[in-house]
Amino acid sequence: MKSKVDIFFLDNKKLINDFAKKNISELNTSEYLKQSIEYSLVNEGKKIRPLIFLLLLDYYGIDYKKYLDVALAIELIHTYSLLHDDLPSMDNDDYRWGKLTNHKVFGEDMAVLTGDAMQTWAYELIADNKFLDNDVKIELIRLLSNFSGIKGMIAGQVYDVRQEKYKVNAEYLKNMHRLKTGKLIILPLLFSALVSNNKKDLNLLKEFGNELGIAYQIKDDILDYYGEFENIGKMSSDEDMITYLNFYGIEKCKNLLEQHTEKAKNTAYTLNNNLLIELADLLLNRKK
Repeated sequence: MKSKVDIFFLDNKKLINDFAKKNISELNTSEYLKQSIEYSLVNEGKKIRPLIFLLLLDYYGIDYKKYLDVALAIELIHTYSLLHDDLPSMDNDDYRWGKLTNHKVFGEDMAVLTGDAMQTWAYELIADNKFLDNDVKIELIRLLSNFSGIKGMIAGQVYDVRQEKYKVNAEYLKNMHRLKTGKLIILPLLFSALVSNNKKDLNLLKEFGNELGIAYQIKDDILDYYGEFENIGKMSSDEDMITYLNFYGIEKCKNLLEQHTEKAKNTAYTLNNNLLIELADLLLNRKK
């Protein structure tokens, strides 16, 4: 039997894809750029981050369909990071979402430019929302910049691609993924509290997201190595970069995955939020 979270995600992933496709078609820009954006944005990816944002808005009693542009902004930031991550100068991946990566289809130059376009478009979408007060827009834009930029995801990416320059230990690994992955898991949780004016929950949501982000990365590392292409949509990892899996081994990773998921769920219990408990379990048991 599917959980409420699973049903919500299944019902609304298409909504996000359709909204993205419509907004791409209305962009006054190069048709080739629009094709490149749509190729990577409208896909069978999980859309976990924007769906978390919409899920929590619904939980708070907000008409989440008024904020699809904000949800799309979150996904644009995540997708742009993957386009750049897949480039030959970084992870050099050939497949993403079950199809060739952007640079394999449109070229490295367009993959870079498409990622740049996605990033800058995200801020415009938030600024143009018709239902948010300006002070809320400013806070969302500030958080998006903070969590995805030099204090967040980008910093984590630097630690990732320059691992040989540092002494990689357990703390280094945890901090790298707290920035690289965790920040963009925490972000939609905080966005939902700010948009719905539930600032009292911000600290606990951040705590929940921090633990969930670590669990999410550990699960990703396991799936990247053991997952089937049909499920994860890309080739199994065989790179030499340090991950949770090749640092700890599979059994320790399974234990850590359970521990961080339980910590996240304990925070959800404190919030008295059953949906977050279901979310943690859903991500724990995912196949992709």
